[in-house]
Amino acid sequence: MHSTQQPQSNNNVLPIFPLQRVVFPDSVLRLQIFEQRYLDMIARQLSNNQGFGVCLIKKGNETGMAATPFKLGTYVEIVDFDQKQDGILLITCIGRQRFIINSQTNLPDQLISANVSFIDNLEESLIGGEQNELINLLEDLTQHPQVEILNSPERWQCMDFVVERLTEFLPVNESQKQAVLEESDLKTRIAMLYQMLAWLK
Repeated sequence: MHSTQQPQSNNNVLPIFPLQRVVFPDSVLRLQIFEQRYLDMIARQLSNNQGFGVCLIKKGNETGMAATPFKLGTYVEIVDFDQKQDGILLITCIGRQRFIINSQTNLPDQLISANVSFIDNLEESLIGGEQNELINLLEDLTQHPQVEILNSPERWQCMDFVVERLTEFLPVNESQKQAVLEESDLKTRIAMLYQMLAWLK
């Protein structure tokens, strides 16, 4: 297991890992690293006791030339890693805090380095009785083999946690999930979630 330093609020420099999925605070993220630029980046971040930034890809791909990421992403902490004999590195990360990219540079190896400012996570808000249906829906989703949720039972009573987990695993497109990630008002997030649930019915 590996614990990393918590980021400060402004003017942090982070390597950015562009992905085809949205990562929220408290998301569990498992990655198979095989590109040399990312193997080097992960090794460097581990040696510095630091995590890295994850952003949804706006244009481009996860491999090859540096993709264009959305400006708002999530800082993740590396909590476990395993180097396989074939050279592939398996890492487990936990989403910790949102950030906004102020400026970025594409390095010669096509790794993205960004100056970022961190955004406070949403305040914890307990779920009201009329919204217990959301907990029931989340419990149903956990039966799916591809759904992995942080083992934190006390957080299941918090609206911010439940809204983010449902958004993360609902079968809607990633741009809709990105819109929720970018929204800092919990009531607006709840309205966005109910709208997505209505679309899925």
